[in-house]
This record gives sequence, structure tokens and C-alpha cells, in this order.
Amino acid sequence: MDCNPKPTWAVMSANLQKYTQTGNPDARHPQSAFTNYRFFDLAVSSELPLPELPGDARVRPAVTVRQMRDAQFDDEAFETRYEWRNADGALICRCARRGADYLLSLPAQASFHIAADETINYRAAAGIEQGLLRQLLLNQVLPRYLSHTGELLVHASAVTLPNGSAVAFLGESGFGKSTLASYCHLHGAQIIDDDCIALRLHECRVSVAGGAPTLRLYPDSLHALGFNPSCFAPYAEGSDKLQMQLADSAASSGSRSLDAIYLLGPPLQAGGEVSLEPAGGQAAIMSLLGSAFNLDPSDADTQARTFRQVAQTLAAGLPVHWLRYPREHAALPRVLQALLRCRDD
Repeated sequence: MDCNPKPTWAVMSANLQKYTQTGNPDARHPQSAFTNYRFFDLAVSSELPLPELPGDARVRPAVTVRQMRDAQFDDEAFETRYEWRNADGALICRCARRGADYLLSLPAQASFHIAADETINYRAAAGIEQGLLRQLLLNQVLPRYLSHTGELLVHASAVTLPNGSAVAFLGESGFGKSTLASYCHLHGAQIIDDDCIALRLHECRVSVAGGAPTLRLYPDSLHALGFNPSCFAPYAEGSDKLQMQLADSAASSGSRSLDAIYLLGPPLQAGGEVSLEPAGGQAAIMSLLGSAFNLDPSDADTQARTFRQVAQTLAAGLPVHWLRYPREHAALPRVLQALLRCRDD
């Protein structure tokens, strides 16, 4: 496969190596000039280099990302509001609040102080590389910050199929959202985003937009799908995933109408048939609510707003289907054909 990304991964890998340094924590995160980027419609000025995002120097930044240098900053002054934990009960992320300020803490990794003056101050734990710090910012902090401003951001992948239909895939981690989007991409689809999408309602139509034009895969999926490994670079320290910058991502082309949402159900047994069936209203609401990003899930006003946004999105008549299939790469051609038939019917 000819990847030909822009910038090419040879160039981008060189940039990543330039940004990633070893030694003490200050050497790993040196002071640098601020650069303007765009994350969805959010203009970001960041001291931390974010080569995964498109640059945008045309507008005044709405938020500034900088390294925390206040040695007197007191984490204990913040009151814990919510904790995200994995299936084993281990803490993933803690949300704490002090007045209008928030603190997102990821144990042994980093802390992000989201201040009321529209700044995000980051402090990395000793030994944390810039690659991991960037991914925490892009995958956790900025989506939660943007959701707090009123956007409905959902943990999902989305593509524009070869027949022109835009569809989104929702499902639990490990259910194959990125793998399915990647297979579609290899067969003529355009990636909107493989991890986080924005759903917007305008004149009774739901639109979808992406934020970061990258594709992330585990090595087994990369090789099984036939991607050129030279197009990929390491995703982040401590992760087996690899990522590729996409030259033809729809993330840079703004919003477009969303034609359907597919909920990825539990995998079927090997050799099973691909199943597509309408999802009930309760399943659709619960899936969207469970996939929505929130900065402070304990805040009643935030929860009410998110529920209202989800209800309005579904009330616009957006089709939502269950999509079930064996989680084996050999089933993906049948899944794509089923998706194309569904939209052509």
C-alpha cells in the first residue's frame, strides 16, 4: 500500500524525534515557542508540540496549553468530583474541582490544570515522554475540555463510505472501531476520525466532524489489513499501537451530514453471519451517553445538557443499527458489503 501521507511519516517521525528527548523531566519537555493548531473548531495555542493536529495561525487561540511552572501549585486544594476506573478497579483518571478550575490527574503520568482563564497547564511525571503527554492531551484532556464548552463529543470512529454515506461506529474499547474504519479506508472510504467525533445538530440534520487526522492500529491489525508498516510510527510510550498521519482525512474538511450510527455489539463466533438490525431508542440513548466525553460527570447541569443533546440528535431521525460480526479480519469484506447495501437500500 502506498501511504504517501502529508506530512510523510519520514518527516513526521523526524519531528517526533526532535520533540522527544531523554534525560531529566525538563529536558524531556523543554521550553519552546507556542504554535497554533486546530482541534475540531477549537483554536489551540500550545507550548507542547502537537504534530498530529493541523496548524492554524489564522484565528486567535481560544485556549492556551503550557507547561506548569508554579512550584507552589497545590493539588490538595481541589475537591475530587469523579474517578474513571478500569474493569479491575484501577484508577485511570481523576477529576477534581476548585471553583471554576478543574484538575485532571492521570496517576504516574501527568496532571492537567484546566483554568477558568482558558489555559491548560500540564505537569508530567518524571520520566514521561512527550509522545505519551501528547496523547493524553489529545485523547483525554482536549475532548473533555471541548465537551465542557458545549460540544457533543463521542468516543467513536467515523468514515465516509465509497458510496458517499458518512457513518459512525460506536462500541466498547477492543470491539474493533479503528480496525473496521481502517479496512473501509483501504477500500475507498475516507476517514473522518478513528477515535473521537463531534455530533452537531443544525436545521434538523445531524452532522459529524473529526479532530485529529490520524489512524491508530495494533501491529496484528496493521499486518492483517495489509498496511505498509513504513507509513506508521510509534503511538506513545507504553502502548503497542502504531499511528499514521492521514493525508486524505475528512477531519480537515469540516462537518458533513451523518447518515447512520452503528453500534458494535459483542463479537459473534468465527464464521458467523454479519448481522444488521435497528437499535431500539433506549439502546441508542444509552450507547451515546456512555460514549460521550465529559469533563465533570458529577455536574448535574452537564449531565442534563448531554442528555438533551443526545435526545435531540436521535429525534432528528438519525438511523441507529446494531452491527454484529465475528471479530476476525476475514469477516471485514462482508461487513463492508453489508454497510454498502444498507445505505443503498
